Amino acid sequence: MRRITGWLVAAVMLLGAQLAWAAPYASYTFDFYGNAVPAPQAYTVQTIIDGTSLGTTPLREPRDLAVSPGGDIYIADTGNNRILRLSSSFELLQTIDGFWVEEDWQTFNAPVALYVTERGRLYIADRDNARLVELTAEGEFVRLIGPPKTDLAGTLPENFSYRPFKVAVDQGGRIYVLAEGIYEGLLEFDVDGNFRGFLGAPLVRPTILERFWARLATREQRKRMALFLPTEYTTVDLDERGFLYVAEFNEVRRLNPSGTDVLRRNGFFEPIGDVPTAPEYRSSKEIPSTSFVDIAARPDGLYSVLDRQRGRIFTYEGDGHLLYVFGGLGTTESTFRVPVALDVLGELILVADRGANRVIVFEPTIYAQLIHAAIREYQGGNYERSADLWTEVLRRNLNFDLAYTGIGRALLRQDRFAEAMANFRLGSNREQYSEAFGLYRREVMSENFGRVVSVLLVIAAAIWAWGRFRPRFGMAEAAAARYVSVRRPQGFWASLLYAKHVIFHPYDGFWDLKHEKRGTLSAALTFVGLVALTHVVMRQYTGFIFNPRDLSKLNVLVELLSVVVPFFLWAVVNWALTTLMDGKGTFRDIIIATAYALVPFVLINLPLTFVSNYLTMEEGTFYHFFRIAAVLWSGYLVLIGMAVTHDYETGKNFWTCLLTIVGIGVVLFIALLFVHVINVVVGFISSVYAELVLRL
Repeated sequence: MRRITGWLVAAVMLLGAQLAWAAPYASYTFDFYGNAVPAPQAYTVQTIIDGTSLGTTPLREPRDLAVSPGGDIYIADTGNNRILRLSSSFELLQTIDGFWVEEDWQTFNAPVALYVTERGRLYIADRDNARLVELTAEGEFVRLIGPPKTDLAGTLPENFSYRPFKVAVDQGGRIYVLAEGIYEGLLEFDVDGNFRGFLGAPLVRPTILERFWARLATREQRKRMALFLPTEYTTVDLDERGFLYVAEFNEVRRLNPSGTDVLRRNGFFEPIGDVPTAPEYRSSKEIPSTSFVDIAARPDGLYSVLDRQRGRIFTYEGDGHLLYVFGGLGTTESTFRVPVALDVLGELILVADRGANRVIVFEPTIYAQLIHAAIREYQGGNYERSADLWTEVLRRNLNFDLAYTGIGRALLRQDRFAEAMANFRLGSNREQYSEAFGLYRREVMSENFGRVVSVLLVIAAAIWAWGRFRPRFGMAEAAAARYVSVRRPQGFWASLLYAKHVIFHPYDGFWDLKHEKRGTLSAALTFVGLVALTHVVMRQYTGFIFNPRDLSKLNVLVELLSVVVPFFLWAVVNWALTTLMDGKGTFRDIIIATAYALVPFVLINLPLTFVSNYLTMEEGTFYHFFRIAAVLWSGYLVLIGMAVTHDYETGKNFWTCLLTIVGIGVVLFIALLFVHVINVVVGFISSVYAELVLRL
């Protein structure tokens, strides 16, 4: 009984520990294909800061918070028009509800943004007073910075009302402000508070459809149209190197002092928050968009972004890889109602929740601490230690692609190329896999140089022998060709081999296919099968660097049908169309001509698929060149084949082929519409049947 009681107590304690770590939201990352992959929780709630915990009146709509280099925390309690100063242990040190300007006591009017410099100067965006307030760390007045002023007409909008809502200050004392109604980017003030202009204006990206309608519209309609204005930045922060991090909706930028975006985007997806290609969003009728409301630059090149739309915090490393996601909306203690701002204190993350009038403090789990330590060790040059830490991360999350990349990077630094390649492949990192493969290939070639030279010499000798003795065989081949040329009908193998003449002498070849019966239907169908097989082989066996497809979801039958169905749709639609346009070709002639025209697709892509496994990304130009050449060559042969088969001139043949493609689209649309109608009818009959059964 004592043993049983002990086991029960231990089980209850473990269950309590699990419940303590549990969170009412899921943590995840995204894989290479945009799928949301479950991950361990990276952060859990440590404490909650509100009026009760601070021993003061309740907070009212806190809008921002900032952490000083010394660890003091400042909260913009906007609804109460005050600033709360807390210690690093979350104890209230000071309430700043105003300041003396000489003998005049002034108060705040909607302080919505805070920033603390390395010198300990506190900057406050006093929005409704249209000014910036600079105070010391203890709240002593330093100066006021009013609205921007300039002598250049048109620099600022007409009837401009200055309402600053974000502020940041770099190491040189330059001040960057975001203000409502400003689309030109950041307002830049010099160290003396003088307005110097705008920095890093967001780009205008009208859609193709908007551009099209704008060109068709009249002058009056254009006046009534919405202007192609850039979107406003929603937040700004500075990293330890003085670069500006800004965000607009679901886009993050890193601006250098000249305003150029230098953010690295080497992850699977750009840092846009939730990826809309994930199945959970593809299946929904309306894809919800991420809306970034604040950003915090962190040590070691990390940055965290707060999504107001779903209350999630996305953290990325310097190259743009997503590290982890946590947080969510709700009414529990560990979820947000209206999250508006975040900042970091060491590895703690503080989030201001305007809807719940509180600040939630999150602390990292061991999982997040291992990720941070692995990145830190790698940047410090401790590659073996970094690899060990990434291995510990994988023990907790085998789905974390960046961990495999981290191990691969460390192995690559140690010249262990084959092992690095294996890890880069597991991490779907094609760029660095290519780098490791290039080094590994060079290593293998240097070790086997003698054998390679011997093989090349044998090949050269074989080519020389073939050139030496070929004329003797050429006479026999010519006699056989003459014999075959008068022999009718052609056999299967002869029809297959005649494809060589067709692809290099298309006009003569297609004429012979139709009028001299040099091609057979069985040979044509064989070529169609080879094209379909080549397509499947390309999908499955193209080299890892050039094959971004998810092979686990490859359906061979679907891939085969994706070639066979369009081929026969082309033949049917082209035959139906040319019948009405005085075409001379039969349905059989169209199938044979089109099939023979696709032979270059097989001849080029089959060996190219094999070669792609031995090319690096830098050599991909040759790979893509030959792939495009195969398509263009086959397309050129199809055009000539249709012209010869139907006895068309060039212009008529071109428009006929174009109308054939349009006709294929119409046929597919009608087929899909028919299937949809059948599904609706079947659903209606099923519901009527179910209703009758239930009522009877």
